[in-house]
Amino acid sequence: MSTPALAPTAFYAAWTPALMLSSAAGRASPSDIVIAAGGFDWPVVTLAIAAIGVLAARPISPKRNPPLGLAKNILVTLIMLTAALLWVLDTRPGLLFAFVVSIGLGFSGYSLIELLGEEIGAYIKRAIGALPLPGLKAGQTTPPDEDQSA
Repeated sequence: MSTPALAPTAFYAAWTPALMLSSAAGRASPSDIVIAAGGFDWPVVTLAIAAIGVLAARPISPKRNPPLGLAKNILVTLIMLTAALLWVLDTRPGLLFAFVVSIGLGFSGYSLIELLGEEIGAYIKRAIGALPLPGLKAGQTTPPDEDQSA
């Protein structure tokens, strides 16, 4: 038993609309759920995933020596949560990438803040050290009275 051959015009007549529909319809993703409020588009699912990543990583993060008090631990968590949510709003990453980066921020948040604090402290010390003190010329570190007695 032979099947009748399909004419090319009949094949392309059915195939072309199917091709156009399949290529035009994109896959829906939970990260596509966006709420427009306050002049911003808020990707709510991605923001929630980022918040869950930070909050879930904080209890398993390495304990400091000496350990942080409750107030400092909450402050570090809030800073990392804010950083993660602002990053999601600014860059619109995918769900998995947002989750992984947020876990990293929650896990090593205190180390990051500590490093930034040390760098800022060193910069301020260098900036203050470069200022001339009253009564001294630029580059002079001791008062003129002490220079003569030496």
